[in-house]
Formats: sequence, structure tokens, C-alpha cells
Amino acid sequence: MHFTIVSYTFPPSTAIGGRRWAKFSQQLASKGIDVTVICSKESVDKDWFVNEFPNINCISLPKYYPFWLTGQGNSLLQRSLYWIATKLVSRLTKKNLYDRGLFWRRPLLKTLTRLHNDKSIDVLIATGAPFSLLSIGAEFKRKNDDIFYVIDLRDPWTWGSYYGIPNLSKVQKRYQEIQEGESVKHSDMVCYPVQNMGDVLTRKYEDFKAKFYLLPHAFEPHKFLNTDLHNDKRSGYIYGGTLYDGIEEYISKLEKIINKYTDLDFVWDIYTGSNFPLINEGFGNGRIRKHSFISESELFSKISQASAYLVFYPIQDKDLVSTKFFEIIYTKTPIIYIGEAGEVGDFIVKNKVGVHILPENMEQKLPQYLAGEVPHEPGFFDIQKYTFSSVTDNLLDKLKAMMSA
Repeated sequence: MHFTIVSYTFPPSTAIGGRRWAKFSQQLASKGIDVTVICSKESVDKDWFVNEFPNINCISLPKYYPFWLTGQGNSLLQRSLYWIATKLVSRLTKKNLYDRGLFWRRPLLKTLTRLHNDKSIDVLIATGAPFSLLSIGAEFKRKNDDIFYVIDLRDPWTWGSYYGIPNLSKVQKRYQEIQEGESVKHSDMVCYPVQNMGDVLTRKYEDFKAKFYLLPHAFEPHKFLNTDLHNDKRSGYIYGGTLYDGIEEYISKLEKIINKYTDLDFVWDIYTGSNFPLINEGFGNGRIRKHSFISESELFSKISQASAYLVFYPIQDKDLVSTKFFEIIYTKTPIIYIGEAGEVGDFIVKNKVGVHILPENMEQKLPQYLAGEVPHEPGFFDIQKYTFSSVTDNLLDKLKAMMSA
């Protein structure tokens, strides 16, 4: 069986979205599936893919998306082009200029057609964002009804807070609604990583709910081979990853709490690549410390030694149950999550892996957990169900059932 996966972001890129299908593609190949990946070109040659993904045929397409359109250009010309595109051109087009697959339609359709002619594609999987890839895949499916087409929504599309969606005009939003609807209609399976997204999709597309499938994020146990998962001598609090915009108020509240309760044996070490000026050298009397990001193996070794993993999420990410949570649970480290009510909080409380505190209740509830044990029940949540191998097995079983129906 030949699977073709369209994932704009893919290793060696570390950008959002690349890891999910890089790992799933490796699992599929390890289970005897013939896998082809179509991704955007990075600064490596074909030998790199042969070495890193030896059982996968990787096809790289030029990005075509101009760097200056990301808004990160430094030159006067790049800034001028960005202004012209976002202030003038955007008013003349129904498309989303922030969609990085904007110029991929022709090259992607050409590549898919050539692949299908050379070796028939049995299952085509397109993951978004960029969401345009899902509608391009739907266009290919309409011309090749013999393939089984899967769309993977890693993030909310028309109801999301990222990828420029909130700033689109009414005409542009309507165009995205049409593209989303057509993608769902012409797909054979619609995947999403968290149930909250599935609930939204079911409400929007009730006639197609039989297509919907929860394909959760997963983790790799082998990353923890050199980590002491039975460490009883834990101390300190830790966080590793992005410090998101929108949590500044929560962090400031934390500083006030630890400055008030000076007897607390509290130190919070943050390992991040984010530029977060609020946390300076003397922040929290030196008990909130920001460090440069470290390797995954180092980070998870430190997490396994910490008393708790302390994490703050802005309101727009309250439903984002990411892979990181499964990895933390695997280390048996309790989680203190501070953020608005949503799927993240429900997940932590329901599965007894830590505590959820609403931002407005921080002063009242947080001190007791900074001074003592964080309630959690290691082993209550069956983490083995969320290994990449297990999740891939379940996906293949579901595909087999749907394809034979």
C-alpha cells in the first residue's frame, strides 16, 4: 500500500507542524507501508533525507512563499513589499496572504499527478496549516476518486486564532469557509488532535461526522532511555518551551505570590528560546530563572527531577493538549497548569496528572501547591496508548475499516 503525505513543514525544519507527520511517516514505514512525503525544501540535499528517513521517499518542493511576506524582512524593500501586500493587495484577493501554501497549487498538483501515474497512491494525507494544502488535496481527489483522501487539521481552520484568520475580511473569511467545507466534503477521513476540535467540526458538518477521527498527538518513549523515571528526590519547578504572548499578567501574579510568601522553598527554572523581557535577572528575587533552551534529552532529565512542571497558557491555547503533556506524564512529574477553563484543564484534572488553577484564583490556590505536594496519581492515565507506535496502529485499523466499508 502506498501512502503519500503532504506536510509543508518537515524535518530538518523545527517549525510548527513538522514533527507530527515526520514521526507518523516513520512509524508507517516501519510497519511495512510504502511512504512518500511531499514537503517544502530546506537547506539540505537528498542524502540528508536518505540518512534520516531511510525508508521514506521524500520529495521537496520550493517554498515559493516570499520571505518578506512573513513580516520578518529587514530591508526597506522587503518592508515596503510587505506593506503593499497586506494593505493594498489583500483587499483585491479573496485568498489568505498569510497561508504559506499560497503558491503551491500548480507544483503540488503536478507532483501528485506524476506520483500517482508512476505508482498509484492508495492513501493521500494532507496536513494543515497551511490549510490551502487541504483544498488542493481535495481538488486532486475530485479528479482521482480511486484514492482514499485524509485531511489532518492540526489546528482550528476557520474558527482559529492563528494564521491570519481573525484579520481576514468578510469576503476572505467566506472563501475560507468554502474551502474548509469542500475539503471536508471531498475527503474520506477528517483527523484532528484534540476532541474540542472534533466537537466543533461535528456541529459544523453533522452530515459528515462519520468521517471524523481523533488522531491524538503522540510521544516516543525511547527519548527517555537515559532518564531516571523513578526519582524520589525531586526539587524545584520547571518549564520548557515557548513563553507565549498573553501570559505576562499571570507571570506577574506569580512574582507577587512568591514575594509575599518568602518562606516558600520555591525556584522555577524556565528553559526557552523565547524573548520574554518581563523575566529579567532579578525577577522574583531570583527565584524565577530563565535559561536558554537545551536539548530534549537534557530537558526531560531535568523534568524527571523536578517537583512539578509549572505551565501558563494564554486563553487562545486553553484547548491545546500538546505532545509535551504526554511526555511529562511519562516522567511521572505532576503538572500545575494555570490558564482559562478548556480542554487542557479538563485533561489534567480528569486524568489525575496534576492541578488546574484559573488565573483569577492564583493568589488563593497556588501557594498551597508551591509549598507542598502537587496531587496526582502516576499510572492512573494509561500513557502507553499515546506512543507513536500505538497511535499509528489504531490509525491503520481505522483506515482499514473505513476503506473496506
